[in-house]
Amino acid sequence: MSLQDETQPQSASRRLIVWGAGELGSRVAQLWQTHGGPVTGFTQSERRHPDLIAAGITPRTGSPVDLLQTDDALLLSLPGHETQADAIKQLTAQGIAAPIRVVMVSTIGYFGPQAHGIINEETPPSSDSRSRSIAAAEQLFQQWAGPAGVIIRCGGLYSQARGPMSALRRRRTMKVRPPDKTLALIHYDDAATAIFEALRHPSPEPIYLAVVSPCPTRKEFYTRACQRLDLPAPQFDAPIGMPPAQYQVERLHRDLLPVPAYPDWQAALEV
Repeated sequence: MSLQDETQPQSASRRLIVWGAGELGSRVAQLWQTHGGPVTGFTQSERRHPDLIAAGITPRTGSPVDLLQTDDALLLSLPGHETQADAIKQLTAQGIAAPIRVVMVSTIGYFGPQAHGIINEETPPSSDSRSRSIAAAEQLFQQWAGPAGVIIRCGGLYSQARGPMSALRRRRTMKVRPPDKTLALIHYDDAATAIFEALRHPSPEPIYLAVVSPCPTRKEFYTRACQRLDLPAPQFDAPIGMPPAQYQVERLHRDLLPVPAYPDWQAALEV
């Protein structure tokens, strides 16, 4: 079935609640609103509210616990997996049933800082403490959301004002890290499109990797980035010594993002 098929049951005409209408969540909210659905966006402060109002989105601060209905769609896009876990605990403690579709934004940090080799949705988490914490947050989500839940593990997000190139331009230096670490990247717009489609897909998978492949190694990216910014050649730590991570994203392209708007990692060097 085409993702654009108007007969699909998860219609964008239902209300979307975005818990965490920040840089990513607000983009998803605007896509939903553009396709004719009402959106309420929850933020930590009122700083983004004028922009949300201008886009036709109803802004609120705090928690949607008292607002959420079972026929809504819900996006959990709060900053950091610990904040996401706290939100799920709040929903569970209040006895709030999962709505008809709920998507949680997670991270490929699930696979750990030494991720290597072939990685797909079934690859287990790393054993380091942060990866275990991310996995625990995902498990809480799955227990609460059940079959209505979809986890999107995003790679490193970038846009014109955010991401590794923007940070390097501001700081004029970079952290010394292994050269053979994979930089798994995805533009905010492509991530937003994938999440939007997951929210309305008739029968999505429970987990997706949101990465645009092929991905550069740290050496490939920062060597090119420093050349573009006329900076000294980058310095690196000792190599990991294992094959760089290769992310299998066939599931993402099949269901949610057939053609990325930013298909080449070198687009991140142009921002």
